[in-house]
Amino acid sequence: MTRYKSEIVRVTFKLMMSSINESEVTKLNELIEKRSSEGWELVTYTFMGGGGGNDFGRGILVTFKRD
Repeated sequence: MTRYKSEIVRVTFKLMMSSINESEVTKLNELIEKRSSEGWELVTYTFMGGGGGNDFGRGILVTFKRD
C-alpha cells in the first residue's frame, strides 16, 4: 500500500511578489533529503503565493510517497 505525506515549507512573502531566498532553498533541500533517508520519495511540489494579509498558503507544498 502506498502512503502519501504532504508538508508546507514556509517562504518569504513580499507585498508585490512572492519569492524564495537561498536559506529557504536550503531548508527545502534539507527536508527532501531527510524524508528521502526515511524512505519517502518526492512526488510533487507547488509554490503557493498568498495575499490578503495572512500567512496561510505562503509556501511550497511538497508531497512524498512510500510503499
